[in-house]
Amino acid sequence: MVNYKEDCIHILKTKGPLLGSELNKFLIEKSNVTSNNARQIIRRLKNQGVFYSTDPVKFQHNQVLYFLPTQSLKSKLKEVLPDHAMTLQRVFQALVEEQGFLLWSEFAKISAGVVDPLKSERKTAQDIYDDLFNLGMVKEIVEFNGIPVVIAKKEWVPNTVASTQEMYDRIRNLSFNHQFTKDLLNWLEKMNLVGWNSSHVNDIDDYEKGYNGFYFDAISYCYLWGLYRSNSKDELYEPSLKKAGSPVVIESILHRQTKRHDITGLINRVSNLYGPVKHDNNFKIIPICFVESIEKDAYELARARGIMVMMLRDVFGTKMVEFLKAIREVNPLNVDPVALAKILDNACETGQDGKFSSLKGYVFNFLIASIFSDYGLKPQIGVKYEDTLSDKKCECDIVISVNEEYIIACEVKGYNKGIEVPLGNSEEDKDSVKKFFERTCRIIKNRTGKAVIPVFITSAGFSKDAIEYLEKKNNGKKLKQILEEFNFPSSVFYDREALMRIFSNKQKFTEHKRVLKEFFSGQSKDKKIS
Repeated sequence: MVNYKEDCIHILKTKGPLLGSELNKFLIEKSNVTSNNARQIIRRLKNQGVFYSTDPVKFQHNQVLYFLPTQSLKSKLKEVLPDHAMTLQRVFQALVEEQGFLLWSEFAKISAGVVDPLKSERKTAQDIYDDLFNLGMVKEIVEFNGIPVVIAKKEWVPNTVASTQEMYDRIRNLSFNHQFTKDLLNWLEKMNLVGWNSSHVNDIDDYEKGYNGFYFDAISYCYLWGLYRSNSKDELYEPSLKKAGSPVVIESILHRQTKRHDITGLINRVSNLYGPVKHDNNFKIIPICFVESIEKDAYELARARGIMVMMLRDVFGTKMVEFLKAIREVNPLNVDPVALAKILDNACETGQDGKFSSLKGYVFNFLIASIFSDYGLKPQIGVKYEDTLSDKKCECDIVISVNEEYIIACEVKGYNKGIEVPLGNSEEDKDSVKKFFERTCRIIKNRTGKAVIPVFITSAGFSKDAIEYLEKKNNGKKLKQILEEFNFPSSVFYDREALMRIFSNKQKFTEHKRVLKEFFSGQSKDKKIS
């Protein structure tokens, strides 16, 4: 009498974990049953717990893997994950190449999972993570500065390096991407490739915000002749008045080389976008990928699929790429102001510096960080916080943990001379004094449990009502007593004149003074500065 249970156990012991079609084939050969009977036998034995399956995780042709309790799936999984068009293979390869961890925004992009389920019924990024977790490939999600992080298990990615410093560096790199992408979108607007003020840049903590459910670094709209949308067939149709912009989806990878898993993730997201809007025959999506450099096979795949790849070296020249690389390599704990001045000098020599105002402000953050360092404090740049009580998030330009009781939070605005930072009507007003003092500082306090020493620094000035508000804060009895303990900061706000006084007092601030005068004056650097 044939014992199908023993036959299946023997097959799995000798062959290792098998796809359903493979186990079906070997059972037919060994037990001389029909294909349909073999499927029923396998299903019954699996339900009895004789062996396990990867259900609900499925692989090619919607199959599951069958395996015995003591068997490892690792080698078999590598075999059945065929290429980067397959989600699990793409994510696994990304984990291998990106130090064994991905911030959730990176994971959402590469996995091509839905981040807003209300806008798409396709598989969510969370579902894809759950598949990886059920396969034992990743650990439970950890949060770093309020951002979920997917970390591979060591048995899958032995070179996993997910230390606090590595995560902080990754966040800082993606923050740099965010800043520079703003300027690149401004450039696209000036090129007329996208419409004026039609762009939105997602920050790394905007990972739940997407376009039609999927995460992109930025979204804009194109109104170019032949690329805009319209379903009107009226002969009197006036495109200049009635056209609708085609969405431009932006991938921006400027902190490392762009790889095949990045491009295949982008392709999958763009392909999935057509699902919810397939009824619109005139719907167009224009994908653009900004890269510092790109692997050859990734570039060829992008070109073949019609993705517009914009290499910074080709568009803005080699010197600009070197300038960007130099910014990324600045150590916020040991900022060299002479090196910063040289970086800005080199940017001016490119002839492109006027196009990248937010990057100039990014450099100014480091200049201010170096002042804190000179006074014996250890600044961190671009720290993100999430207040679980209010479910609100923020990013603080410079943060210094003084001790167990106090934390310095510093807002930095690198503006040209003559610009005034507004007070703002409420804490929600962008780039305002109120937003920093009443929203950002509250989130940091709730998140850290420490008393916040707030400092607002600008290379320009403050509006009259902002100064009145700041002076009232500065003269508060408790805060005044705390600030008396510091050489710097000794005030809750510094404008251009206050910075100049600091820079004029010490010879070591010579380069700081030069940077402020030459690069934040609103004048061309070629003009003589009096």
